Amino acid sequence: MDKNLNIRGVFTLLGMLLIAVPFKVEAHHSARITYDMEQFIEIEGQVVSVFWRNPHVLFTLRELGVSGDEVLWSVETVPAARLSRVGVTSDLLEVGGTVRIAGYPGRRPGRGVYAVNMLIEDGREILLDTPVAHWTDNTIGTGTDATPGVAGADPSLGIFRVWSTDGSFLATETRFLTGGGDLNYPLTEQARVAQAAWDPLAPDNPFLTCTPKGMPIIMQQPNPIEFQNLGNEILLKMEEFDTVRVISMEEGVSEQPSTPLGHSVGYWEDSALEGRVLVVRTSGIDWLYFDQYGHQQSEAIETLERFTLNDAGSRLDYELIVTDPGLFIEPVVLRKSWRWVPGDRVLPFNCTE
Repeated sequence: MDKNLNIRGVFTLLGMLLIAVPFKVEAHHSARITYDMEQFIEIEGQVVSVFWRNPHVLFTLRELGVSGDEVLWSVETVPAARLSRVGVTSDLLEVGGTVRIAGYPGRRPGRGVYAVNMLIEDGREILLDTPVAHWTDNTIGTGTDATPGVAGADPSLGIFRVWSTDGSFLATETRFLTGGGDLNYPLTEQARVAQAAWDPLAPDNPFLTCTPKGMPIIMQQPNPIEFQNLGNEILLKMEEFDTVRVISMEEGVSEQPSTPLGHSVGYWEDSALEGRVLVVRTSGIDWLYFDQYGHQQSEAIETLERFTLNDAGSRLDYELIVTDPGLFIEPVVLRKSWRWVPGDRVLPFNCTE
């Protein structure tokens, strides 16, 4: 069987799966918003410029067209922080070098592409945003969000440490795309109308910029998180957008002004489980979008989170219950988990437009 046809079949399957689950780069903005996942193209050319930064690495590629004219492509891929964790560094993409990329063309006017595979001059293939090699088995990187390394186990540390992504995302059995293209949440009628009118390419879409995300979508971010114990407060530090959530551990704390992250109050589920099972209630969330598919939250949205350390002290399980009478006709439950990889850190994000 022709290898290219076989690989294209794999990507067709992956594309179908991506319709059923959130695309993995949803952490900063969904590639599905600005790129056409129904098409898969290859481009070869010379690197003209490189912007190695978050939220996405960008570079310009000069391709020689069929008629001999030069065509410039704007290429986008995953964040620099994610690539650095798997051994992909900026020196592998040098100005003047020739590379081949495979990915999805842009929906906007102009020549843009989201790269998932890249073949560099020394014959190695960089797995950017897929674990599936396209040209060769001589690869660099992993193509996934999961932090590499050997997982550790130590229940004595409790939740207060850095937790690394295991590649999971916020998921629920009711979250899938219907034939009409809508996520099958239990939406209110007004939410369905608002979602149908949503334009993902509108210039005020915050997911197309470095605007820090609010609750609860920020919990979707696929990078490491860290819990720090300050006594009356717990800080939850997240890599994406250098976000810091403050969780008050004092009962009866007065309500605060609404903010994108809301006002969070936490407690240990049981005194015997202190440091092991943290429950957090959040209200006062001033953030419009529940996800990157146009589902708009109301001011009445509240969340209940449960962070549970497993008995071995190797995994942190997460449950998120979202109640919003303006968006859902019933509460929505989503789940994910993290694992402990000793030595991993929450890196500076330093988002750049």
